[in-house]
Amino acid sequence: MGTIQDMLRKVKNFQSDIQDLGMKTIPIIPDAKGMLDRECPKNECKCCFKVNAEDWRNITKAEGAFCPICRNNSPAIEYMPKSQRKEIISSVRSLIMDNWHHGTPMSQNISPIQSVEEFELDITCESCKTRFSVIGAAFFCPSCGYNSIERTAKEAIEKLILKAEKIFEIQKALEQTLTKDEVAIIIRSIIENSLSDCIGVLQTFNEVKYNSLSATNAPFNAFQNVEKSNKLWIDLKGEGYETWLTKEELNSLLLFTQRRHLLEHKGGLVDLKYLQVTNDKSYSEGERIIVTPAAISTLGKIILKTIESINKL
Repeated sequence: MGTIQDMLRKVKNFQSDIQDLGMKTIPIIPDAKGMLDRECPKNECKCCFKVNAEDWRNITKAEGAFCPICRNNSPAIEYMPKSQRKEIISSVRSLIMDNWHHGTPMSQNISPIQSVEEFELDITCESCKTRFSVIGAAFFCPSCGYNSIERTAKEAIEKLILKAEKIFEIQKALEQTLTKDEVAIIIRSIIENSLSDCIGVLQTFNEVKYNSLSATNAPFNAFQNVEKSNKLWIDLKGEGYETWLTKEELNSLLLFTQRRHLLEHKGGLVDLKYLQVTNDKSYSEGERIIVTPAAISTLGKIILKTIESINKL
């Protein structure tokens, strides 16, 4: 049994080692592309993404980084992933216990943290040139918060097309755990929401691009109306939907925007105004419209063509 003096020496040495450990840093090894793991600290989001290690040090500001999905703005240090925090705490706890029980120097056994495998989608911010990587899609730069409407609109539509084209695989997966009635409700909701989402992306993209090119801003929600949209662009640039799209594509776009209006404001029920505007012979007044995956794919491709044309202005 040790003396009190022995215990005091141990406590003193332990305190010294703790202070020494506090001065050390635990290295985080980037993935094969040089990217560090980051995680949005906002509880409602928790989006996982990656940022180039050099850009995180040299471009991202310590006082504020941004989430690529929700644009949460928090101190950069708060973006360390929860899994890495747990790993660091576990490692430090082990170092402290080994030091106390066995006298093992703490600073000699600090293990680096390895980033998870690289993501497929790599992005470079058009504004500050920060390189970052995400799964699926991103809307904001993690360093400066810049939102590239040209990129995000295209990605959003491509995602909606993909969802429509994979809807039967999604249905089969859901049928493994849910009833057929539940699956039918969910699948219909996905497809109908996709129609509204497509028109929403078209409206936002048109508005941002138009306002950036015009001396006066466009009227509120003007680009949800095909005829108003066409006139605004022709008056501004001498070209519009009727020059960018075929007659068939233009008629389809008009039809889809009107069907979206029915879903949003009429519960999907066909009214007389819809029939007068569209001359849609496939429905009668009082019927409910049906949105198909093929319709979403068609609409998405028309919108992508429109986006490409506007980007060339």
